[in-house]
Amino acid sequence: MTGPFLRVAVRLAAVCAVGLGLVLPAGADNSGKPMTFEWGVTYDNIPAIFADGEFTPETPAALRTFLARNINSTRDRIIYFNSLGGDLGAGMEVGKIIRRAELNSGVARNTRDPGQANTIDLDHNSRVYPGHCVSACSLAFLGGVKREVKPGSIYAVHQVSMNCIDKDKALSRYPWVELPNVNYCPELNEALTMMQVANGVVVEYVRSMGVDPIFLAEMSKAEPDTINTLPEEKLREYKIIFEYRTESWEYKTDTQGQLFLQYLQGDQWRQDKVEIYCDRTGAPRLFLWLVHDVARSTGPIDGARIVELANKGLSAAWQLDAQTPDGFADVRRIALQPYEIINPPRLTELGNVALTVDLSPRFLDVMSGATRFQILTTEPDVNSRDGFSLITINLDRDKLSGIVRFCK
Repeated sequence: MTGPFLRVAVRLAAVCAVGLGLVLPAGADNSGKPMTFEWGVTYDNIPAIFADGEFTPETPAALRTFLARNINSTRDRIIYFNSLGGDLGAGMEVGKIIRRAELNSGVARNTRDPGQANTIDLDHNSRVYPGHCVSACSLAFLGGVKREVKPGSIYAVHQVSMNCIDKDKALSRYPWVELPNVNYCPELNEALTMMQVANGVVVEYVRSMGVDPIFLAEMSKAEPDTINTLPEEKLREYKIIFEYRTESWEYKTDTQGQLFLQYLQGDQWRQDKVEIYCDRTGAPRLFLWLVHDVARSTGPIDGARIVELANKGLSAAWQLDAQTPDGFADVRRIALQPYEIINPPRLTELGNVALTVDLSPRFLDVMSGATRFQILTTEPDVNSRDGFSLITINLDRDKLSGIVRFCK
């Protein structure tokens, strides 16, 4: 079957989809507005694109233009969607653009919905709030290399239906679709063929994005004028939310047979490393050696700039198990003292950033009661009011306690 027919079938399915009758999520105030793109910065100084509005045939070209004019080569770029859907073909084309650009994707918005005044972000100062991604947006979202649906956000699908089309209105928006009658209602066989071809294209697209096509069966669980919101367990089951990521804590031995604790944090772009070891040249002391892979920050900030910032001062931040009384994450921060920085930040032969920190008693007290631990520059970087994050660690307190006991 030739390409032009495939394009007609998919576009026609998009024209015939009932979209305006959807039961809209709370805060869905962008209905009928063409999608716009703008840059923002989220937690950990990660550049983000916020896409808000509905998909139209012009949306893919708008995204290409936006990316071409806003060059930022940082590997961790993410595009957050807040959209009720729109044109099916445009949604899939946007997904392909996202994958070629190696962007991550998420469902969130960069402004708090006035109707949800009590909504908070779970991560301290993450600067993103719940959004919605429905219909065509659910397909565009799959283009992300890493995909996340922020807590409180909605990812939903619905059936596609075939209705009669007003030819004049259709031609004004989809001039490439050939419709023989002013009010065109396809015969049953013709409609089934169109829908089968369109569904085949969608299945092929979904599979190419590494997602289990069986999730498309979720579309049949909602009528065309309602939506089926997928819970987190379904999103994970179908690999709709996905991250290629390795994170591990392991005891290792060096060439002299000395035990140390190694933490690795990696994804498709980088691998940061921490090694905690015992120095017994005098009284036993624990040191933390950190290597930050600058592959995540090769755009507006590079290794030399990170070293420059880090040498002006370093801080540690940590998140406790319990939340604050008002429901926010309990995140605290201290500045490192000069005597705690054993080897100051420097560039390695590979262009990464390395430093060594003395795990003083106050450090160990902090880490023993924390769930997450972060080392960042005290001075803000160019993209954020916060310092540049060298690493954010999900702590394994049992293994940490083990290396502490070993060093006594």
